[in-house]
Amino acid sequence: MSRARRLPLLLVVVVALVATGVVTTLQTATNPSQLPSGLSVLLNAESTALYCTGTFTQSARPGRVAFYNSSSATRRLSVSVVSDTGHVFTTSIELAGHANQAIDPSAVDHGHNFAVAVQVSGGGVVGEEISGSLRTEVPCAAAGVTQWYGAGFDTLVGSSAYLSVYNPTATSAVLNASIYTSSGFSAPQSFQGISIPAHAQSKINLGTEVVNTANVGVGIKVVRGSIVVVGVQNANGVITFNPGVTGATNESWFPLVTTDQGATAQIRVANPNNQSANVVLDVGLGSYHVVPQTLTLAPFSSGLLKVTPNPAIPAAGYAALTLHSSEPVVSQLATGTRNWFSLSSPVTPGDAFLVNDFTDVGFGAATVTNISSRPITVDVSSYLSSSLTVVHDDGAIKLSGGQTQSLFMTIPSFSSTPSATYLVSSSKPSLVVTLTLPTSPPGVYVVAPLDGR
Repeated sequence: MSRARRLPLLLVVVVALVATGVVTTLQTATNPSQLPSGLSVLLNAESTALYCTGTFTQSARPGRVAFYNSSSATRRLSVSVVSDTGHVFTTSIELAGHANQAIDPSAVDHGHNFAVAVQVSGGGVVGEEISGSLRTEVPCAAAGVTQWYGAGFDTLVGSSAYLSVYNPTATSAVLNASIYTSSGFSAPQSFQGISIPAHAQSKINLGTEVVNTANVGVGIKVVRGSIVVVGVQNANGVITFNPGVTGATNESWFPLVTTDQGATAQIRVANPNNQSANVVLDVGLGSYHVVPQTLTLAPFSSGLLKVTPNPAIPAAGYAALTLHSSEPVVSQLATGTRNWFSLSSPVTPGDAFLVNDFTDVGFGAATVTNISSRPITVDVSSYLSSSLTVVHDDGAIKLSGGQTQSLFMTIPSFSSTPSATYLVSSSKPSLVVTLTLPTSPPGVYVVAPLDGR
């Protein structure tokens, strides 16, 4: 199948999985929940919506938004593209069952960054934003949120960070933004009472108030209406779409973290609480015994834990990390080299995920992890059109408590360039699926599977 035909189809794969909970700027979080996406909506719904923001023009390689219809019925998509300059373009798409189609917002509208709003005649349609570099992506949301958190942004010289905010409602939305850095909390006056007009997209440039600063955390509280937010990090020309989270958590998992000598890897953490957070990072790395790494975060501040390079952690392939915190925190994995980094969010455990080669470049690594202390069984099936075919002939994969296993070694047909979409499901909602793209050094681009719940 040609690259042009495969790319949009494979984009159904990626929905950023986030650990979320109810939290305000100065309050601790409650139980996490999933950010809304198109697959969380019933197929028999009369109408649904998708909202995508953060797409921008990157030199000769513009970003794009792709839609996939996971149902067997044709769906009509009413599409509206809005830009940061206020231009609006509308069109419609007839999307057949199990079909896909992509649009390039910069080709139909004028501006520098864009939001795309879609009204769908039914359920089961998902959307995905992808950068022109094919190295970062973020899911479209099915609804706005009233609070949002991101961590790990840099505004150092050579880098930039901004928040792309879209208002999906018919009335103006108003938000306040707070900043967490290594020196503590700030609430810049220009970040308070920001108004986003109805159905409009706006850009909040963090660098206007947080100058030449590394590891910036952001908290947004919406005081009227709801919004869709995507953080965009440019680290010396390498772009990251950061979907963020709607709350902090006490535990996060990062099963595929590179320890290659040519790479860098950090866990960047923001503490949005009025209590200090004692953070412990457990490191699993083959037969090596690695002493847990620790960090104490002051209230409303940010910090980081170095994984690579770190004299306490050998350069021995991929490490499996588990973060524990005494207070709910927001964590992000930053991977790259000495000159740039890419951000990725921890995957929320679940019982079903979809995996596919959405960038058409294959995978560098793919694993399944049982984050619980009890054993689980994992089934892997291939998704072709409307059918599912079991591909693991030896029966379900059995994972003991805390075990991580490679899909490459387990599923013979799951190669570094799989041609099918795979449904990975488990007997309990304690499964995490993690993927990296093939890069040198390995593991510097971590991507998330689609949460199939």
